Amino acid sequence: MELNKKFIAKMTRIYGAIVLVSNVIAVLVPQLISIPVLDEENNRIWEAFLKTNNLSSVAMIFAFLVPTLVCIIYAYRIFKSDEKIVKNVAEIPSVFSLSSVIGWNLYYFIEIPFVIYAHSRFGIYIKAILISSWAFALFSGMTAWTLSYLAIEILNRTVLLPKVFPEGHISRNGFSFRPSFKHLMFFCFMVSSVFPVVILLSSYISVQINNGLTLHSGVIIVSVLLLVIAFIITLGLSRLILNPLKKLTISSKNIQNGDYKTKVGIVTSDELGDLADSFNDMATSLAEKEFMRDTFGKVVDPEVRDYLMSGAGKARLGETLGGETREVTVLFCDIRSFTAMSEKMAAADVVSLLNRYFTALGKCITNHHGIINKYIGDAIMAIFGAPVSSENSAKDAFEAALDMRKALELVNKEFYREGLPQLRFGIGIHTGPVFAGTIGAENRMEYTVIGDTVNTASRLESLCKTYTTDLLLSEAAADKLGKTIGLSFVADAQIRGKTEPMKVYTFNGLLV
Repeated sequence: MELNKKFIAKMTRIYGAIVLVSNVIAVLVPQLISIPVLDEENNRIWEAFLKTNNLSSVAMIFAFLVPTLVCIIYAYRIFKSDEKIVKNVAEIPSVFSLSSVIGWNLYYFIEIPFVIYAHSRFGIYIKAILISSWAFALFSGMTAWTLSYLAIEILNRTVLLPKVFPEGHISRNGFSFRPSFKHLMFFCFMVSSVFPVVILLSSYISVQINNGLTLHSGVIIVSVLLLVIAFIITLGLSRLILNPLKKLTISSKNIQNGDYKTKVGIVTSDELGDLADSFNDMATSLAEKEFMRDTFGKVVDPEVRDYLMSGAGKARLGETLGGETREVTVLFCDIRSFTAMSEKMAAADVVSLLNRYFTALGKCITNHHGIINKYIGDAIMAIFGAPVSSENSAKDAFEAALDMRKALELVNKEFYREGLPQLRFGIGIHTGPVFAGTIGAENRMEYTVIGDTVNTASRLESLCKTYTTDLLLSEAAADKLGKTIGLSFVADAQIRGKTEPMKVYTFNGLLV
């Protein structure tokens, strides 16, 4: 994945500007909202002291300088490598907005020693001043955090992250600053309910105390009751949203693991209900497609299916019919005297017998990286080395043939116990170039191999009758196996359709 660092750097600078503007607004908002003061006289002396020493300006510089430095340092660190950018780009909204909270906290702590100094010099009571200063820093910091986080997060999700993660899959690796939806709901409760109620209640209490009036407990009780109701509403709303999302997440993982029958039990008429209905419809559609894929894998070999559905296969099917020339090994296997045997059996019994026979031998072929290209009556045509390449297709075909011998023995034992005919077969194996690809009409095609190699393998299988053996290999296939196998030379056979005779081999020993 190639990252557009110039674009990411541009967005980072925009995020930094958002943090700066948010802090400016955070300074102006408290000026418009009266922070409650419990001791007006002491606060007047303290404000006069601040104006004389320009302390507020110095502390304000830190409130702006710290977020700026945090943003610059964080951006510098993540731009050291592409890996760091990918790992941390989703954290930018949280880190940048959190820098404002750090800055305003420093603003408050910078004031503390000066408050203590004013106390020793003017004899003012510092408790109310510290509370008032803390309220100012807290309100300003939370205002800056809210504005900057929401603005940067919206831009990050809609502009930057789709560029960096076009396929999605943004995972939480280890510690993360990114708040979850549950945390955002809690913060919404704090900003929209707790802070306003606390400020209004504090203002009421300060006015009552400064004017020597009696506090009414009913106002405090109503305020607490409002907070409780708001918390219950926030909790209920979060549950209404998060519980269905958890069900959707669990169901999506089930589908990812192959359980296409999973359903989301969300029954509601709102947007979440529409989402659940769409999800269930998608699951049904995927189940139908998986059924079609599975059925397709039974009509053709699964490896051919996967090839045709892969990128190369789709490109081939999307262009024209055709394929490529490549070296493969072709195996033909045919049952001896099948026509005479089938005349004595009912058609249904013949099909049942063939199905059991093909199943047993088919496993031997697929276990050695071969594909069953087609069934021709009672014969099997298998390919080794296409569409998936093989290091030694002749060796795969040879080992599959030896397993087919063993499988036939087991099948015949079962047939003998059931009173069914005993089967014999002949196998021909040849290695050579073929044209492999999709062949047929534009609206009906199959994946197969064409060429003299196929014809030669078929002729070798027929010659098994002549040389009274169940396995013949061409010289080309034998050369691929090497001398360690211990093949037996049979004859210089005359292959129908060829002018020159071909050396053919068989194998009657045991592999070490």
